[in-house]
Amino acid sequence: MQFSSLFISLMLSTAVVAKGGKNGTSTKAVTDKSLCKEMASLTKLVNLAANTTKLETKTKNNATKIADIQAKASEASTKLATMETNTTLTATCAVIAAAAQTEDDCSSMKSLQKLVTLAANATKLAEKTKNNATKADAITAQAAKAQTKLDSLMSNSTLMSACETIATTKAAEKASKNSTKAAAASASSSASAASASSTAKSGASMLDAKAGLLSTVVIVAAGMMML
Repeated sequence: MQFSSLFISLMLSTAVVAKGGKNGTSTKAVTDKSLCKEMASLTKLVNLAANTTKLETKTKNNATKIADIQAKASEASTKLATMETNTTLTATCAVIAAAAQTEDDCSSMKSLQKLVTLAANATKLAEKTKNNATKADAITAQAAKAQTKLDSLMSNSTLMSACETIATTKAAEKASKNSTKAAAASASSSASAASASSTAKSGASMLDAKAGLLSTVVIVAAGMMML
């Protein structure tokens, strides 16, 4: 409960700072999440510069590009060190990262289960592969690996509980959105009905006041407005 409350409060906390745009008046919201994302980006750059093999592969061993990345990494390292002195921010980032990883794991379990289910259903597997034995064997092999990973994830009771909570929350949000849309549609329908009723009464009044061709025109016009 304390973890959930902390996570929610951290995700909702937002500070707004001014960012100079072309006209010098634009603003950009800076949240803990955006700061954590920046820290992750800086860390990735620093790690890349420190890994000679990956750096050479990424730059295709271009000395100029390597020097450029290393220079940027040096600046990133300084900024990262400053940001990491903020213990509140680093703690927040740890919570956000854990939450993101949990959601990724929950999503992975769905994909893994879908693959395992497909491989276990001979009819669907045949349809999916168009009776191609080679493709079917490949999917079966993938499903075997998927099952191993799935078993490992599902053995984590904390993760399973978190996934259930996430699913319930998303379902509630979806239901709320659908309810809002339905209410809006109902309100719109009621307004249209009221407008049509008013139009019909207006048309009837005009019919009483006019005769002949004019009355016919009024009836047709009122009817068209009711459509």
